Amino acid sequence: MLEFDDRERGLLLNLTGDGKGKSTSAFGTALRALGWGWRVAVIQFMKGERPTGEKNFFSRYFSEMIFEQYGLGLTTRPGDHRGMAQRGWARTRELLESFDGELLILDELNVALHHGFLDPAEIAAALQARRATLNLIVTGRHAPPELVEIADLVSEIADIKHPFHRGIPARKGVDY
Repeated sequence: MLEFDDRERGLLLNLTGDGKGKSTSAFGTALRALGWGWRVAVIQFMKGERPTGEKNFFSRYFSEMIFEQYGLGLTTRPGDHRGMAQRGWARTRELLESFDGELLILDELNVALHHGFLDPAEIAAALQARRATLNLIVTGRHAPPELVEIADLVSEIADIKHPFHRGIPARKGVDY
């Protein structure tokens, strides 16, 4: 049987895999949390060049919510991707120390780790040292073993069939 404190302990969820739906799942959880009056913050790694529906929505309807992007888009595009990821991590460290909300989403953090922009051991240690009641969701392909090991839940989203493989580009409202 769980102790009462265990039921109040924040969980760490990692949504990974090569299929579509990792960020979408995290934002669905954000809506659920907001519906219960939770305070939610989102840090998006890698994203930032293209406007997204989720940022538009949360900025419009939940202006008090922290929603920040630290990315330049695809890593094949020029720019200081490592520097942006490190800025995003610095902001995340601030939130881990000062954010008094219930849910922090670190969207595409796994991708920044996969590209070597950040140190997985440092990230894992900081996430484990967070305030006991803070829930975290980490998304992105290629979840590193260090984050898989400390997660309470790891869901792998599989790519079984995707329009991209038939040459259909990402669509506003469905993919971003």
